Amino acid sequence: MKKITLVVSLLFSTGAFAQFSTTDTNADFGEHQVVTLEKTNKFNLSGEAIKVGDYMPSIQLVTSELKPFDTSSETSAVKIYSVLTSVDTPVCVQQAIDLDKYVSKNKTELEGIEFFAISADTPFAQQRFLKENGLQGITYLSDSSKHQFGLNTGSQIDELGLLTRSIIVTDKSNKVVYTQRVPELTTIPNLKEAVKAAKKYL
Repeated sequence: MKKITLVVSLLFSTGAFAQFSTTDTNADFGEHQVVTLEKTNKFNLSGEAIKVGDYMPSIQLVTSELKPFDTSSETSAVKIYSVLTSVDTPVCVQQAIDLDKYVSKNKTELEGIEFFAISADTPFAQQRFLKENGLQGITYLSDSSKHQFGLNTGSQIDELGLLTRSIIVTDKSNKVVYTQRVPELTTIPNLKEAVKAAKKYL
């Protein structure tokens, strides 16, 4: 227990003033997979691994505005899910701000793509985070209640009850067309590659 407490402390404080790098490295989701923190601390993933070709299961989430959201709901848009470990970690702050800036600067070329940020934080923690950082262009989804997203995509970090950093892209029929799950928590998924993949299905 002490070891996990120390590691969680490290996760929430590591490199608070650092600039974290984007990576193209990729790993599978689900059971029997691990994710590292600063390469020395290893955590196990749990849940049913999602992969390209699968359809996004019906996962019941809540937006930061306390509205219900079903990942299998039909829309006319391609979806990009940016998966955050926790909004209180410095890496996630950078990931979220980078996403917000990218979307706001490229609205025209991103028409037809919906962006979502998902974390296991409560909706209230997400509301605070959005207000503190002046973020308003992305819909935030909370997986805090039953961890349905983590368990149904294999993105659940077993020991922490948090989500592993990743990106999932689905087409207009909610079929998964692209995934990136970074194997190291202090690195950030390549958003531009996810957007490039999403554009093929507009």
